Amino acid sequence: MENIQIVITAILAGLLTYVISIKLEKGAVFGSAVVVLLSGLFLPHFFENGSLLAVVATTASYAGMVAGKNVPSLVEMGVVGLITGVVFILAQPVYLGVGGKLGVIGAIACLTWIGMKKAYEMTFVQRKEKASQRTASRMQ
Repeated sequence: MENIQIVITAILAGLLTYVISIKLEKGAVFGSAVVVLLSGLFLPHFFENGSLLAVVATTASYAGMVAGKNVPSLVEMGVVGLITGVVFILAQPVYLGVGGKLGVIGAIACLTWIGMKKAYEMTFVQRKEKASQRTASRMQ
């Protein structure tokens, strides 16, 4: 149950940061700050593991600071939030107390999604374009 809460928190915090930063055009730092502040104030009071969820929200807010050209839609940001939650769960017992861990998790989530998109484009989109070009050249 805790892992589900972590993933849901990561998705929602990432989306909220993204909306404030990109859609409302308030900037990435402001968007992240609002999410971190609100999660730190409210989550510990409403959930038994609220302190952990506030840390997850902080991590996802770092991922939500991604540039709009790299993650152009809310759906894609939701996927980045999902990746953030999963990576957070996997990295939870590793490097306890080491600084920068949350930002690195956010960066890993963003880079994973961007890499997945690039791999898809290189594999399927370019192959489809080449097939279309071959078909067009045969018809001429």
